[in-house]
Amino acid sequence: MIAVGVWNACGEEEPIGQQPVDQVPPKPVTDVKVQNVAGGAILTYMLPDDEDLLYVKAVYERNGETCESRTSLYKDSLKVEGYGDTQTYNVKVIAVDRSRNESSPVSVTIQPLEPEVTMIGESLMLQADFGGVTASWDNVNREEISVIILQENDSLMEYVPLETFYSSVIEGTGSVRGMDTIPGKFGAYVQDHWGNRSEVKYYELTPIFETLFDRLRFRDASLPGDGPHYGGGWSLPNAWDGVWGVDQGYSSQGGTGVWPQSVTIDMGVLGQISRVRIHQRMGNYTWTEGNLRLFEVWGCETLDPTGSWDSWTKLMDCESMKPSGLPLGENTNEDVDMARDGEDFLCSPQNPKVRYIRVKVLRTWAGGDNFQLTEIEVFGDNR
Repeated sequence: MIAVGVWNACGEEEPIGQQPVDQVPPKPVTDVKVQNVAGGAILTYMLPDDEDLLYVKAVYERNGETCESRTSLYKDSLKVEGYGDTQTYNVKVIAVDRSRNESSPVSVTIQPLEPEVTMIGESLMLQADFGGVTASWDNVNREEISVIILQENDSLMEYVPLETFYSSVIEGTGSVRGMDTIPGKFGAYVQDHWGNRSEVKYYELTPIFETLFDRLRFRDASLPGDGPHYGGGWSLPNAWDGVWGVDQGYSSQGGTGVWPQSVTIDMGVLGQISRVRIHQRMGNYTWTEGNLRLFEVWGCETLDPTGSWDSWTKLMDCESMKPSGLPLGENTNEDVDMARDGEDFLCSPQNPKVRYIRVKVLRTWAGGDNFQLTEIEVFGDNR
């Protein structure tokens, strides 16, 4: 029986599905109209009067390959997409019946409008940042794209990929960190999932000095008005112990009616903050529950033990942005990756140097009255 099963699997394939019942092709579609759109076209048509009509397809060349777009007999339009330029192209529209007979093709000419990848590429900018470079771009239609950062390799005398960011957010950013303060030559371009690319933009940039502040110097500097703290295994020092995930971090106390809530941290050194990275509580808590959504970061050089906010300077207004924009409980791989790797909130280089930071939480992802985070990292110039 095993031998027979293997022979059947490896031999001539058995036909699957309904087999042809006639050899009469359907009539062609009529009155085909072309609406050119970004990177393609929408074709509308009149369906033929055939009882066994199954679908309509468009056959066309794209990037040297023959492609097809299909739609059912219940629609009178289909979309041709994936072009990276505005040249003219020939498209054949064909009706297909349930016996897989094809009608005679109806040829039309399309001329795609400027593709999304080009428009996103025009908005792409690369600038020097603390510890590296940061790219920013606009993607108003949430196209699935990749942004590739290049750097000139002195030994190879050519530009090589440095980092790739995959994104579909409306206002995208991506940073490459860990660089020395040495001038370098960089490039950046956008690519869509059909392989079309925008023009490469080139830059000469010098990264700004940045380092990760030493978490071993951090101390709990709780002031009157902070908290209330949950305590126990979720006390404040757990927020800088180098461990993050599901069951390790800080939590404030809920159910007290106190809101907003805050925590105060002594960084142990006076420094210029470039960014703060927040790691969410993961697992079933990702992008929900008490994870931070709206919060402020304040700083000061000398601590006022009364807890008054008068001596503090607001450094940042922060809003956590879920890449996909999906409702609570629905997460894409990009959402999970960002939550795992940490979300960066940037601080203006015009802000003063501080030793103490105070995080005031205004709203969580679930909108409750307590907040949680599993790790906080501070970057900047602590020299």
